[in-house]
Amino acid sequence: MNQAELVRRLDEYFEVKRFDEREQWRAKIPPSDLPAYGLYAAPEFIEGSWNGLMLDHAIDVDRVYLVVFPGQAVLDTILALELERESLGALIFAHHPLDFAENGAGFTGMTETQFEDLREHNISFYVCHQPLDCHRETSTVLALAKVLKLREVEVFNDASGIPEGAHGRVTDSGFGPFGELLAEVTDLPYLRYQQVRFNGQPVEHIALIPGGGCEPEQLLRVRDLGCDTYVTGHWWLTGDYPYAAAHRERMRALVPTLPMNLLGASHYASEMVVMRDHLPGWFRNAGIEARFVRQPDPWR
Repeated sequence: MNQAELVRRLDEYFEVKRFDEREQWRAKIPPSDLPAYGLYAAPEFIEGSWNGLMLDHAIDVDRVYLVVFPGQAVLDTILALELERESLGALIFAHHPLDFAENGAGFTGMTETQFEDLREHNISFYVCHQPLDCHRETSTVLALAKVLKLREVEVFNDASGIPEGAHGRVTDSGFGPFGELLAEVTDLPYLRYQQVRFNGQPVEHIALIPGGGCEPEQLLRVRDLGCDTYVTGHWWLTGDYPYAAAHRERMRALVPTLPMNLLGASHYASEMVVMRDHLPGWFRNAGIEARFVRQPDPWR
């Protein structure tokens, strides 16, 4: 398929021009990593919203790779698959334009070596962050709500009016069985004890914010919705970086005041469901093969 036509369809379907995340990503990418984006990313991406086509390395693409984070292990898998078929032209459809080490340094930018490898093998790169989180049909939160079998699902907004998460109801689920279901549907062997807090509440009214739903304001919004259980990627930051340490101090003060059960899968695991279950069909309907590429360690 002609890449320009595919990008046009993606831009239109996800309404990428509605969202502007340039300040967010420039703040999260370490300053030492940011210059590489200026060297390799398309000017329209860097000077625009930081959603859409970031790397333009192909005229035609006949395979799309679906990823949450462009970590080295994920990129190595894609490069190996492309080498097998002689780098005919491919597109990475990514939720994030940078990597995230949940148990390590937090956000890190893509490197010049990674950018060079993708260019050498004719692999373009498309970013869809807020547009994928907020889409009315194909979104991270609606995909997670579906596999958790929530009923009466309603989307709720953040303080700026942008869709942030969803809440709904389940029937006859204890805390333990619901936690087991969350691990199962997100392909996790278990839930980490740091991300599990049972506050004695019945599991009936559940709020979901996939990814990094760890800001105090987010937990307070969920509390104000009257939810008894909150599900996110991570609500307790475990990484070894200054922001994570400061965040843990805030959580130590806030969490005991919340009348809610808290469950965290992983940032990656909570957002990969839409990549695994929904987007392959979207691309198939557009006439192109798409493969979801798993992150080997969901917490690394």
